[in-house]
Amino acid sequence: MSSYAQKKEPFLVNPEDPRNPGSLGHPIGCKPCNKYKPERPNDSCKHAATCSFCHGKDHERPKHRGQRGRHALQRRQFLESRDVLNDQLVLIIDRIYKEPHEIMDEIKRRLRDEYTPGTPEWDREVAYLVGEIANIGDKAQNQRPDNARVRKARAEQPPESSQVDLESRCKWYTGTLHLMVRKMWDEHQPEDKKLEDINKIVTESLGLFKALVDTLTKRLEPSFRSEETVKAAVVENAWLAEPLLELVQKEASAASLPSIQQVLENEVWKELKVCLPRLRPEATEGEKATVSRKSMSSAESLEELLRLVKDCVDHDAAGILGQLVALGRCERWTSISSFFRSFLLRR
Repeated sequence: MSSYAQKKEPFLVNPEDPRNPGSLGHPIGCKPCNKYKPERPNDSCKHAATCSFCHGKDHERPKHRGQRGRHALQRRQFLESRDVLNDQLVLIIDRIYKEPHEIMDEIKRRLRDEYTPGTPEWDREVAYLVGEIANIGDKAQNQRPDNARVRKARAEQPPESSQVDLESRCKWYTGTLHLMVRKMWDEHQPEDKKLEDINKIVTESLGLFKALVDTLTKRLEPSFRSEETVKAAVVENAWLAEPLLELVQKEASAASLPSIQQVLENEVWKELKVCLPRLRPEATEGEKATVSRKSMSSAESLEELLRLVKDCVDHDAAGILGQLVALGRCERWTSISSFFRSFLLRR
């Protein structure tokens, strides 16, 4: 029987003395059935007593599968044994394989309505969604009876590739949720109690997954994208992201503008957006900093912040030029200063 089945059926193939066609003549001239497991004679091989491969228990069979293979195997075993499973359990597992894929179809539709696949905007949203699905799946895994072992194994895994796509992550999630159900069903508790706990956790997890649609909708709104534009403008100076956003919002409110997008269209913002990538984080730290981070974070307007950023960039460029002269690498300050400044401004 599968790990979550409780009904006991007569052995279709006796693991001690298999008589299916493929087992005749064992151990000479037979080929082992990789699907058959002696400890689960009823549902491990769907062909059972008619299988043309050997069910001899002393054959060596593959024991290790990749995660994707294990998830595929557990679904196949579920489909083959669903007729002997608890009806409520079958309904719960059916939800696991149906609802996330329906939600994912809606997510991909909304993404395609806004962005072209492969563009930076598309990749940004996909990366965000992949990470959120991973968090939801990890939360489900932590509900497993063996969650301590799972957390330890997860901590020992290498960093995940950033190239995971939405469809693959969705399949991982459904497999992970199904595995959680199997582990909980194996617990020695009353059946009604197990069904109640499993249904509660699955419903909660699927609710979190469905909420991704609303989250994505919010992220695709012009106001959210404008906020992302502001935060991205600081480049390496992440410390300035929140103060800059607050400053933009303040100016939009003071001018009674419907959104911050109008602020991002004025000339001061455009010039500030050009200058910010030239602001080296090192130039705003320490006693030698011409303009401190505190001063920039406390600016009362975009114009004031632009002036402070310019002063810091100019002083930083002059300091670098001075070091080059002191090292004897440049003999003519006047001839190279304009060139070096223009070089920094083109970064």
